[in-house]
Amino acid sequence: MKVVLSNASVKWGGVHVFTEMLARELSARGHDVTVFGAPASMLEARMRTVAAFEPILGGMDLHPLTILRIRRALAVHRCQVVLALMKKDVRLTVPAAWSMGIPSVLRHANDRALTGWVYDRALFGALPVLHIANSQSTRATLLESAPWISADNVRVIYNGIDPSEIDTATRVGLGLPPDAIVTGFIGRLEKRKGLLDLMRAWPMVVGASEKSHLVIVGKGPNEAEARQIAGDTPRIHWLGYRKDVPTVLKSIDISVVPSHWEGFGFVAAESMLAGLPVIAGNASSLPEIVRDGVDGILVQPRNPPDLASAILRLSNDPGLRVRMGAAGRERVLQQFSVTTMVDAYERVLAAAIPD
Repeated sequence: MKVVLSNASVKWGGVHVFTEMLARELSARGHDVTVFGAPASMLEARMRTVAAFEPILGGMDLHPLTILRIRRALAVHRCQVVLALMKKDVRLTVPAAWSMGIPSVLRHANDRALTGWVYDRALFGALPVLHIANSQSTRATLLESAPWISADNVRVIYNGIDPSEIDTATRVGLGLPPDAIVTGFIGRLEKRKGLLDLMRAWPMVVGASEKSHLVIVGKGPNEAEARQIAGDTPRIHWLGYRKDVPTVLKSIDISVVPSHWEGFGFVAAESMLAGLPVIAGNASSLPEIVRDGVDGILVQPRNPPDLASAILRLSNDPGLRVRMGAAGRERVLQQFSVTTMVDAYERVLAAAIPD
């Protein structure tokens, strides 16, 4: 297949990691892959050894000059199918492809509703041939908010997790006591990730466990508010943005993902792959990844006492941590492999191409 992966996002994030991985895997299987993206982006630099890259996406929705550039690039690369990875792509690459009779598949990465506006109905409902949701929860939200999209045209493909970086990572010194029981929060520091709930829960944890320490990895818009809530609560360690997340995962005992909603919940799956028990919000896609009582503990979102109770339960039971960590790792290896994911994408992209 001659496939275009369209990613109009400028800021580096999970969708870019996904784009790079999918481009690499499809190319390795013999497909002709081209990536459309923003000029002078990190994605452009990363694509140099992976796949052809067209730095042509930018400007306002349906920008005439951008649409023209996209049409030319689609023709040059003789594209058979487009995979749109961002909502912005539905307003740029997808209309250009539609005008040339090239089918598009749209990937929905976040468990967020569409609107019923005519604009969304026209672009999201009429132009893509098929839709991919990264969880059952994302699919349900999409269909509930957009009944004008046929359920038969929405497929679920879970993200695949590459174990190589986790498996080759080693522990890193975090400057904590050797007998510390370390709970880790890794992700964007924002309210919907449950960070503020964690700050309210932590005083309950340290009041009951003298060995408990909390590490916070990441940056985000609610960091100042989180620090204010935490105040002088002890044993909180702010590590900032880290590129060595696999080594951090190998250096903690419990991973906490108390999100209010997620798209797929990559950090939860990555933590399980590292052999960690996961405390996750019982919301959105997270219950599809973390099995309550098996791989970790599900807690009610926005409920600090529930969160504190789960942290203390795992902190006080090393045997339970080991059992849940082992079960979680096996689940990710069996259910969320890169091979399984790419197999599914191949089938959907092929199905979109007319005979």
